[in-house]
Amino acid sequence: MAGDFSTRTTTERDWEQVRALRIENATDNPISYGATLEFTLAMTEQDWRLRARRGEATETTSVVAVDPTGRWIGMMSGQVGDAYGPEPVLTGVYVTPSSRGRANGVADALLDHVLEWASGHGDRLRLEVYDQAVPAVRFYGRRGFRASGRSRDFRLLGQGTDAPSLRLVELVRTVT
Repeated sequence: MAGDFSTRTTTERDWEQVRALRIENATDNPISYGATLEFTLAMTEQDWRLRARRGEATETTSVVAVDPTGRWIGMMSGQVGDAYGPEPVLTGVYVTPSSRGRANGVADALLDHVLEWASGHGDRLRLEVYDQAVPAVRFYGRRGFRASGRSRDFRLLGQGTDAPSLRLVELVRTVT
């Protein structure tokens, strides 16, 4: 991987950095975060501490990429199961614009961590991605994810019911 960065799991002490990166995420691409900027800004310190603790838990993970200056440049999370099944699920994917792309290796390194974590919790990793997010769909395809055939309509947290819905498609890959 060509980028100059390190990865590590998050801890509760990281809540302020988690908040800052997720505000950047909601500003840059609210669809990838799943919430409007207004909703994100209204979240409490306890909400952020909970998200930061995911890196310390067994049934969840949260990994961050950090550049040599200490700036957080990407993050991915995972959880065991959701409303659609018991398998591990990739969530909370974000890489800062200047660190995106295969040459930088940030998304690949973060996904490698989540895949390793997921292998201890099941034989597949699932995710949902916005059907119009062509670079993300291409990245996941390169990493072995394939459409499961399941999709659903989605509205960002903080949007009213009158907001247009987005289409999320489920992708899956084996992890063993």
